[in-house]
Amino acid sequence: MANVVRVVDEIVEDFRSGVEQELRALARSVPEGGLGEIEERVGELRKRIDHALLDAIGRVLGNGYRGTHLPCACGGTMRYVNDRSRRILTMFGRLKLRRAYYHCGACRASRVPLDEVLGIQGEGQSVGVQATTALVCSLMPNGQAMDLLGELGIPHVSLSESQRITRAVGHRTVEWRDEEARRWAEAHEAPREHVQPQAPQRLAVSMDGTTAHTDGKYHEAKVGTFYAFDAEGEAVGQTAYVVTFEGVEHFRDLWDSEAQRWHMDRASVLVAIGDAAAWTWNTVAERCPAHVVEVLDFYHASEHLWGLARAIWGEGSRRAKPWVSEQEARLLEGHEKEFFEELRHWAAEGQPWSEEGQSQLNYFTTNADRIHYQLYRELGYPIGSGMVESACKTVVGVREKQPGMRWRKATAEAIAHLRAVYQSGRWRALRKRLIRDPRKAG
Repeated sequence: MANVVRVVDEIVEDFRSGVEQELRALARSVPEGGLGEIEERVGELRKRIDHALLDAIGRVLGNGYRGTHLPCACGGTMRYVNDRSRRILTMFGRLKLRRAYYHCGACRASRVPLDEVLGIQGEGQSVGVQATTALVCSLMPNGQAMDLLGELGIPHVSLSESQRITRAVGHRTVEWRDEEARRWAEAHEAPREHVQPQAPQRLAVSMDGTTAHTDGKYHEAKVGTFYAFDAEGEAVGQTAYVVTFEGVEHFRDLWDSEAQRWHMDRASVLVAIGDAAAWTWNTVAERCPAHVVEVLDFYHASEHLWGLARAIWGEGSRRAKPWVSEQEARLLEGHEKEFFEELRHWAAEGQPWSEEGQSQLNYFTTNADRIHYQLYRELGYPIGSGMVESACKTVVGVREKQPGMRWRKATAEAIAHLRAVYQSGRWRALRKRLIRDPRKAG
């Protein structure tokens, strides 16, 4: 192992020399490229120091030698063979190591203790590289992601390795997520990370579904959101997202686990916003406290009115818009009696639009307790599910519904969850967790 003091002195001297050289040159004259060229030169100096530090780290780490023999899992003995070189990709460049290599003659297994200690897997990357790879590949297609890192001068892996890393990191984080939900469902052990310091005064929850092509056909991803809102019904602070391609019961467990972070039962005002999907309202009924206020998303209500207008007057008719606007105004102003009288008029039998009229009358009658929009607005409650509809696009659609994309369901689940982590403002915490547990990341 290298003498640490001597290594430090060498690095400091190299750094001092490089900085002095650059500053003296700058004192003589500003380069023709101005600040841009100064940045380039400072960047090159930083790379030079990074490489010196990596070289020093490789020298002081040693080779991980643990004696001439190690016990093997098969019951035999692993023998030290020799030192083997390897270049490990880090966020600062390549780290060159010489590692003691052990081999078992009985079962032919091998071990490299230094790799195990450092958490090196796959083609050989640091956890920082793995986490960065998983992040950018969850945000954009892998090829674009690796090109972007290259353009930014950030060390990156091959396309195929980026796919492996992203799947591995994603699958592991899904396992962590599911284990957390299982502990809450089975033992009421609440999550410990990302917990709100106190229950929000006003909490809104919503859920919706969107589809992506997985395992040969389209499967639905269920998405949920949690956010605090102010007296005007506007979201404040960070929104949290939950997503899964698994069934509704699994979604409910994940959603319920997230609800514990928000102290949902103790929120003074709790508003649940959704469309007419039965699974959303069943989830609210089963998992929300009794004081929850259910709100039918106003924009879904408007879409249903447009459906009836088209049935009555035909596609593109100029009579449809003023009629829809009139019905929306009735809902927003609390004239619900007149609103339902209007629907019953168009649901009367004997007309070409009667079937559609009856369908929409049934829809609004079923949701009659969820359309008191005038009251909701007076109380400062949100009446639109734009937050979760946006989540369906940003968490799932933007990455997984591009033209021609086909996914394995497990990979789609991993990518969607990584995006939910990022959109929830929790990526830094995930990165730290991966560093604490590197062998379970890659």
